[in-house]
Amino acid sequence: MRSRRAVLGLGLGLAGALCLSGCLGVVPFSPRAYDEAVRVEAVDVAFTRDGSGALTLKLSVKNPSSDAATLTRVDFDLRVDGRRVATGEQVLGVPLDGQGEVPLEVRFPLAVARGGGRPETGSHAVRVEGGVVLRFGGSERRAPFRDVRSLDLAWMPGGESTPAQ
Repeated sequence: MRSRRAVLGLGLGLAGALCLSGCLGVVPFSPRAYDEAVRVEAVDVAFTRDGSGALTLKLSVKNPSSDAATLTRVDFDLRVDGRRVATGEQVLGVPLDGQGEVPLEVRFPLAVARGGGRPETGSHAVRVEGGVVLRFGGSERRAPFRDVRSLDLAWMPGGESTPAQ
């Protein structure tokens, strides 16, 4: 009798899990699915004498779900030699098929708030962290990314910079 209840309970639990998975639909069970959804292919940072600059990110974004999604925005935090240089966000509307992968290039114009730029040629440690937001119907999920590399920069901003308006 006891083993019969255990089998019945296991069967009901399995049926409930399958029902819930169908209800969730767009959300992969593995939380790591979103951690692995964005790959940074290239980073380019440039500043000019007047303090203006640009951050260009080339990303590869994979939909971890079998349902179609829309890439709604990309946010970033840029640090050079450990110092925060810029943060920002760009709104997008890029469709992404279920289990599909798209190359994505985003360019963030930067403007220094104060101090202009100063010559500082040589190699600098550049760290970019951020995320790509995927919208599935009425819900959104953020897929994070992080990249650290050494880049040659001719000019450095004098103060904290922000995305240009």
